[in-house]
Amino acid sequence: MSVIPVLTAGFGEGHNAAARSIIEALGRKPGLTGELHDLFLEAYGAEKAKSQRDSYIGVANKYPRLWGCMYTALDRLPLVRASLPFVRPVEKTLNAMLDAAKPPVVVSAYPLYNYMMARRWHRDDPARPRLITVVTDSISVNRAWHRAHSDWYVTPNQATADVMIRQGVPAAKVLPYGFPVSSRLAPRSSAKAGERPRVLLMLNPGKRDAVELATALSTLGLELTITVGKDASFKEAVERAVEGRAEVLGWTDRIPSLMLSSHLVVSKAGGATTHECVAAGVPMIITQVIPGQEAGNGRLIAEHHAGAYGLTPASARAIISEAFTGDWALWKKWKASVDGLGDAGGADRVADLVEREMAIQLRGQNR
Repeated sequence: MSVIPVLTAGFGEGHNAAARSIIEALGRKPGLTGELHDLFLEAYGAEKAKSQRDSYIGVANKYPRLWGCMYTALDRLPLVRASLPFVRPVEKTLNAMLDAAKPPVVVSAYPLYNYMMARRWHRDDPARPRLITVVTDSISVNRAWHRAHSDWYVTPNQATADVMIRQGVPAAKVLPYGFPVSSRLAPRSSAKAGERPRVLLMLNPGKRDAVELATALSTLGLELTITVGKDASFKEAVERAVEGRAEVLGWTDRIPSLMLSSHLVVSKAGGATTHECVAAGVPMIITQVIPGQEAGNGRLIAEHHAGAYGLTPASARAIISEAFTGDWALWKKWKASVDGLGDAGGADRVADLVEREMAIQLRGQNR
C-alpha cells in the first residue's frame, strides 16, 4: 500500500475541504491511500494553530480592506519565500515527514509547502517526489501559488487555468480538473421549479448583519434551513430572530445532502462552498466577499449567471424573492448555467493523476 501525503492548512476551509476529498478519492484506488497533514497543526499544536487560524479569519472578517492589501502584496512580491524563516518549525515538520515516508508523490492544497520543498531539492534531483498542487482559488489566482516549482497545477475550472497561463505558468502543467469535493455531491441537485422553494442559508458569525440576514429571509415563506457553526450563543440569537420560521442547525455533517435538496444556497464566497455549489448544481446567492481569493469565487458565480450577489440583507431578500416569482425564469437561468459550470469529479481526477505519476515512477525504478 502506497501512502500519499496530502498537505493542507487551516487558513480557510477550502484547503481542508479539497484535501479531505482527495484522500477520499485516493481511498477508492487499489493500492493507494491518502494521509492528511496539516503541518501547522503538527508543528505548533492545536492551541497555537487555532490561534493562528482565528487571527487570520479575524483580520479577513473585521478588516477586509487590510486583508485585500496584504493579498495584493503577496501577489506582487515574493513575500512567501521571505517568510520561511518565521515558520521554521513547519518546514522541519515537513522534512521529517518526507524523510520518514519517502513518498513518490505529494499533493499540496496550500502553496507555502511548495517553497519548502523547493528549498530542499533541485528540480532534477531523482530523490524529489513529484508534486501536485491543487489550487483552491478561482479566477483571482494569487501568484504565490506558482512562484515555487510544482510538476502539476490542478485548477477548479478552465477560467482559472487561463488566468494562470497568462501569469506565465506553462499551459502543459495546468490541469482544469475541477475543485475536489466530496463524492456525496455527485448526484447533483434534485430541486425542481414550481416546488416550495428550499433555501440553505450558511451564516458566517463574523458578519455584522448575519442575524439581520436570517430575519430577512425567514419572512419570505421559504422552506429555510440555516447553519450557524459551533457558536452556541450565535445559534440562540438566530433562533430568537427567526421565531420558528426556519430550521437552525449548529455544526452539521448534512451540508452535502442539504445542498442537493435546495433550490438556492446563500453564503459567503468561500472556496469550498462556492465550488461545492457548482459541483452540486445549486445556484448561489453571495452575501459576503473577502477581498482577494474570494473575489474570484464571486466572479465565477455572477459572471457565469449561476447566481447573484446579495451583499446586504435587503438585496439578498429582494433577489431571492425575484428568483421564485412567476414562472421562476431567473432561477431557471441560474440553474441551467450552474449545471454547465462543473461537476463533482475533481477529486477522482486528482487521484487518477496520482496513480499515473506512481506508474511513471515505478517504470523509472525498473529501468
